[in-house]
Amino acid sequence: MQRTRQILYLIIILIFKLTSLVVASHSTFSVPYHSYTYDFWSEPVEAPQVYQSSRVIYGDHLGIGNFRKPQDLFAWKDSLVYIADTGNNRIVVMDREWNLIRVISSFENNGIKDTFNQPHGIHVTEEGLLYIADRDNSRIVVLNETGELVRIIGSPVSGNEELFNPNFKYFPTKISVDNVGRTYVIADKVYEGIMEFDLAGNFRGFIGAPRVNPNLIDYIWRRFSPKARQERLSLILPTEYSNLHVDERGFIYTTVASGQIRREEAVRRLNPAGADVLKREGFASPIGDYGSSLRDAKGEYVLPGSSFVDIWSRENGIYSVLDKERGRIFTYDNYGDLLYVFGGKGNNRGNFLSPVALTVMDNYVLVLDDQLNNITVFTPTIYQKLIHTALALYNQGLYQESAQVWSQVKETNANYDLAYTGIGKARMQEDNFLEAMINFKLGQDRNNYSKAFELYRKEVIEANIYRYVAIVLLLYLLLSKRKKIYKKVGERLAPLVQKGVVLSEHAAMRYIRGEDRTLAGYIKGKLGILYLYLIKIVDGLAYARYVIFHPFDGFWDLKHEKRGNIPAATVLLFLVASTYVIQKQYMGFIFNSNDLAKINILLEFCSVLIPFMLWVIVNWSLTTLMEGKGTFKDIYIASAYAFTPIILINIPVTIVSNYLIAEEGVLVFSFIAISLLWALFLLFFGTMTIHQYDSGKNILVSVLVILGIAFTMFIGVLFFNLGEQVIRFVSEIYNEVFLRL
Repeated sequence: MQRTRQILYLIIILIFKLTSLVVASHSTFSVPYHSYTYDFWSEPVEAPQVYQSSRVIYGDHLGIGNFRKPQDLFAWKDSLVYIADTGNNRIVVMDREWNLIRVISSFENNGIKDTFNQPHGIHVTEEGLLYIADRDNSRIVVLNETGELVRIIGSPVSGNEELFNPNFKYFPTKISVDNVGRTYVIADKVYEGIMEFDLAGNFRGFIGAPRVNPNLIDYIWRRFSPKARQERLSLILPTEYSNLHVDERGFIYTTVASGQIRREEAVRRLNPAGADVLKREGFASPIGDYGSSLRDAKGEYVLPGSSFVDIWSRENGIYSVLDKERGRIFTYDNYGDLLYVFGGKGNNRGNFLSPVALTVMDNYVLVLDDQLNNITVFTPTIYQKLIHTALALYNQGLYQESAQVWSQVKETNANYDLAYTGIGKARMQEDNFLEAMINFKLGQDRNNYSKAFELYRKEVIEANIYRYVAIVLLLYLLLSKRKKIYKKVGERLAPLVQKGVVLSEHAAMRYIRGEDRTLAGYIKGKLGILYLYLIKIVDGLAYARYVIFHPFDGFWDLKHEKRGNIPAATVLLFLVASTYVIQKQYMGFIFNSNDLAKINILLEFCSVLIPFMLWVIVNWSLTTLMEGKGTFKDIYIASAYAFTPIILINIPVTIVSNYLIAEEGVLVFSFIAISLLWALFLLFFGTMTIHQYDSGKNILVSVLVILGIAFTMFIGVLFFNLGEQVIRFVSEIYNEVFLRL
């Protein structure tokens, strides 16, 4: 059986291989929307089309008159489609060929004809029982396959008056039923969560209330407002759920359209206890559009986020969510990775004006629009089938076959990060950790890269354990003998250095006095000056080690004993800026979230040098007025020496970070934090020493310097914007005067 299944999947892969040229050449259909995903840096990335509109269904096409404000639809066993035609107070049933089966507009209730009043939600069980959220009749109607009444689930208020406000009115809008017959209902103006009814239709309580996330202003008002106002503010409630769907395992997928909740919880997956167990391991949580898609031309976040109104769970943990704000369908896998996006708003075929519901039937996606009063049927492309097949093969343990299909996806769309991640997962299951790491890195999957690297590192260490032990012992011996080694090296180098100083001084003096005007004398003189200059810099750099461990004596000697100098301070400042550039460029992949292709070395240097010079200038300006003893030169030198720990710690940390896993990242960030705190500590005491302040006055001055830097930056930005507007104005005048004549 297993062999037969493998042969079958190999045939499928062969078919996909033969059609890869078709996918490549027809990956973009003539459709009025774009398909895309998001990369690790929240930028949208164009992708081949996953669905194309194949049919638009109107009520007239079925011979029953137009739909009127339909609110829900449901695909049953890939054979029937049920539509809640709300405005016409009826349920319409179609087959998979889009032919009308029947219209349910009434039913017998105890021998009396009964009708619906604004049916908003529908669900059909595996047995064919039709559940209808009959909104304005405040009930759930359950019918069998032939439209006969099975039972009515009435208002939950009866017998549970203590749980509801006396003025509460029950208006059920959405409904779903699990495999054992428990009914879950969303009702208008119910904030406590989803209503749960047992098999007999008895109300059992609420589950999964969305958590309130009030903003800071709301919190402050609640904290300091009078009691009466606090009582009114206590009415800040969670937003209602907008829709729900129970998957085959009994988990409840839900959506929240908007409101005072965490944006990451717009989609939730509730277990029977009401706890959210949705995995959010993708580049971002399942929140729809985000990042640069919500920015205007100036790069500001001005566009509203997605507003989810429906959700449908699919095979292998995949689920699709409908965004009413932009008319798009977002599809995620069971880890929360965004698989693809399609759809959009407009009047063209394949667009929507007001999408309210979606369902999936045999991989076809059906979307209901309550303004256009139609159903749009989307047919999957080969590219979409490749993605779903790869996920299915992986979930069935056919890792090699899954990797082959992911390779097909990669050939079709080289920018699809999940293709590399899929190949990496397959290789990891085959214990090919190195290749898994390569693919995870290409797919920007740091979490799985860390897991693969941990196993690969263990594998390498076990294979070379004796070699590593020997290296560790050698390093230990070198460190234990370092003082003797330094002493011997110093004893041998000291005479050579001293001799070089003497010769350089002699050559430099002869050049300065003009005693040797030959070309050789000129070269010797210049080299002598350069050598003395380098010795001065080296001495200044060597003293930085003493300063960071003995700050009070060190900074005192920097100023009064002239142990430091501007060239050495400038070199230290350059090394600090270089350290940050190296850190951004070469930090271990797991801990480095920078887009290396966009790193600008000049800007990175400016991000260090400009704040540093602002500190020096503002510090000198203020301390001159506040009886500070340090000169501009003293401040510059002391500030540069204070940042020495960043150089000594961050460079080794950057190197070591390439050999650590995510769980060990606390070491990386701890050492980086230590280097920064150490540098700030030295900067504080360096300022206090060179200006001869006490600690209280030094704190005051430091705060004023920081405020001065902020004010200076504000003025700088103001002048920059003003200059930009002046240039734009002059440019427009020039265009009007000269280009239009």
